[in-house]
Amino acid sequence: MSGSLLAIEGLAKQYGRHRVLDDVSLTLEAGETAALLGENGAGKSTLAKILAGAVKPDDGRMRIDGEEVSFSTPREALTRGIAFIPQELVYVPELTVAENIVLGRWPHKFSLTSQAWVRRQAAAEARKYGFRIPLDRRMASLSLAQQQTVEILKAVARRSRIIVLDEPTAALNSDDSQQLLDLMTGLAESGVGVIYISHRLDEVFRACRTVHVLRNGHLVHSSPVGETSPGQIIQHMLGRKSDEAVVPKQRVERSTKVLELHGWEREQSPPLRHVSLEVHEGEIVGLYGVRGAGAETVAETLGGLHPDVRGGTTVGGRALRGLRHPLASRRAGIAYVPADRKSQGLVLSLPVLQSFSLLIMSTLSRFGIVARNQERAAASRLAREVRLRARGLGQPVGELSGGNQQKVLVGSRLASKPNVLVLQEPTRGVDVGARLEIHRLLRKLADEGTGALLVTSDIEEAVILSDRLLILRDGAIVHEIHQPTLNSQAEALHEAGGLD
Repeated sequence: MSGSLLAIEGLAKQYGRHRVLDDVSLTLEAGETAALLGENGAGKSTLAKILAGAVKPDDGRMRIDGEEVSFSTPREALTRGIAFIPQELVYVPELTVAENIVLGRWPHKFSLTSQAWVRRQAAAEARKYGFRIPLDRRMASLSLAQQQTVEILKAVARRSRIIVLDEPTAALNSDDSQQLLDLMTGLAESGVGVIYISHRLDEVFRACRTVHVLRNGHLVHSSPVGETSPGQIIQHMLGRKSDEAVVPKQRVERSTKVLELHGWEREQSPPLRHVSLEVHEGEIVGLYGVRGAGAETVAETLGGLHPDVRGGTTVGGRALRGLRHPLASRRAGIAYVPADRKSQGLVLSLPVLQSFSLLIMSTLSRFGIVARNQERAAASRLAREVRLRARGLGQPVGELSGGNQQKVLVGSRLASKPNVLVLQEPTRGVDVGARLEIHRLLRKLADEGTGALLVTSDIEEAVILSDRLLILRDGAIVHEIHQPTLNSQAEALHEAGGLD
């Protein structure tokens, strides 16, 4: 262990009676990309914060290049070459990319600096490390993938030798995720050690050399990626066999149509070209395509976000004039579950009770007075239905784990008893256990008669959940797979124009 870039021995951390880390030991070599996996609450974030100097361990030791270190602040960790890039990025949105890159170490002469100096410094560092980013744009105007790239360049430019990435691809589409993985591989080739925290097993097996699994604060598995399998990793994470990770489907008999799209067209990017589909009661129809194919546009249009889309729409047998805004969508009987729960789906400061009832408040009130007993009864029923884990209905949603936030999001959309459920990335950013529970919930809803349109960039999720899978390419539906299985992934990727 003494010859490793990073070695941690017997790390432990306890909050009150709860021991969140217990005797954790692992190593990281220069040029190694190591995945750190585990369900929410397994201890991943605590370990990352200890490495970053934000949390002090109760016991254990850390060594860098064989020298024992101890951090009291994140600045001390940065000084020793450890950079932590959290899922919620920290940057100054109104400054330019160049200004953010050199933030805290601006070039100066006689205590003076200039925009030209700042830009030259940032450009030199971007060239040195092979980054292509728009230096003169404001950070707030960049895509999430570009913002993450800037944060990684900032860390590398500070001569960080160990970079901890917390869920960097959780909110990215497949193309942006792959670019970030390529960047991570390049960092490793330059000798940087990378610790990659993720729920995406497919990315772990594509981009990482080793894998470490935490469960209930204990390190329960460490191995080279090539010596294990996704099924084994899931078993270590859950503490049980993974054969239940695929929810069984029931063969759907075509029945009443709950949703019909007729010749949807859109000229703006991403375009749609004569998209027509139908969803029946008790059926989950999957919609899959690579970035820009139009699948996200279909979901967002059904949520009332793209009034420029032309074509016919029928919900519950009733033809609609159009979906001009989200309220029109809800009134039509469409329950839209957006991809980004934090910015589009939930008010994180609200308690669970009001989060469940927010969209049905008009049915729970009379003359502006809310029937609190009815509200509590409805929220309690939904909490049971989605198997929510929370301290109580008064707990703020922002305090819940990602998986439980997602359950609240889905439950709040079910409250109105919709004609059709439209799900966009329903398990993005949740752990394996929560993903399985959400899959079971969606399957149960389908078995009880709910029709759903599933839009996901996760090809495994698409084939696991869908009764029929439609493939979009260049704005048009080009292929359909009936009763897809895990073996259908290659066919779907090929038809979508993605990698097989």
